[in-house]
Order: sequence, then structure tokens, then C-alpha cells
Amino acid sequence: MKQNDHPDFVGIDQLKQKQAWQLDQFEKWATQSSWMEFHANHYDWWMFPYDEPSSQGFRWTVYEAEVLALKQDPDFVKNYLRGVELLLLSWGWQLQEQRLVEQPGINQEWADWPIRLYKCSRSLKLFGYQTEFGSAKKYAQSLLEEGISFKYNGRDLATLYQ
Repeated sequence: MKQNDHPDFVGIDQLKQKQAWQLDQFEKWATQSSWMEFHANHYDWWMFPYDEPSSQGFRWTVYEAEVLALKQDPDFVKNYLRGVELLLLSWGWQLQEQRLVEQPGINQEWADWPIRLYKCSRSLKLFGYQTEFGSAKKYAQSLLEEGISFKYNGRDLATLYQ
């Protein structure tokens, strides 16, 4: 089973701590309807880890072994899925209902961050949350149908949603 043994990897415990801290921020922003905070801050590496190195290198990269360990922690799973829900809500998308928020608040809209939606979606797929991935995919497809580009740093991230 593949695992992240890179010397820069922060480890499971630090990843969980950082994710819990970030979720507290998400909850605060959502409670205050401060949707712009979701759009202006950086967090996707530790909130939605997946199996590719990023601009953070291998610090937050997870493979099969880490995913298995993280999925065995009910607090991590609860926090992870709540983080997904709040991120999508910041863009005006209801995860469970798989539809747009009927009367979104100020700045509760797509903020042109295809890389964040991509990382969240890739992470959901890696962790095996097919229903949630399906909702994120439906949202992405709705954006693509509106003509929104998913090109980022020379890559077309839309291929994940085809």
C-alpha cells in the first residue's frame, strides 16, 4: 500500500490538527455570512488533501495508507465532510440537495477558483465519497455549461468532470 514517506510530509496528526483549526474558521465565516473569507484565504491543501504534490510540495499529500488511517477517524471524517459542505455553500451550492442556494447572500457565489473545486473534488474521489463527489461534479458541470473556464496554470481541470 502506497504511503507518503517524503521527509516534507507533515504527518497524519498535524494534518488533522490543521484541518480542525481550518474548519473552526470555516464555521465562523459561515455563521457570519463572511463568504468572501472563503474566497480570499488559502486552505485547500490541508482541508481537501489528495494524492498529488502541490505548490506546498508533499507536505499535505496523502496516498492509500493515509486515506485509510484518516477515514478510520470519525472526527476527521465529520470535519472533512463538513468542510466540503461549507466550501460549496460559500459558492452558493448545497452539497446534500445538489442544487444552488435559492437566495444566496452577498459574495455567496462562484469566485473563479477552479483549482479549489478541483482539489476538493479529487479529494472526495480519492476518499471514496461518491455521493459528495457527484454533487461537486454536478456543480462544476453547471458552471461549465455557463461557459466558465476551468483552465488553471496551463491545465484544463474540467476533464475531472467529464
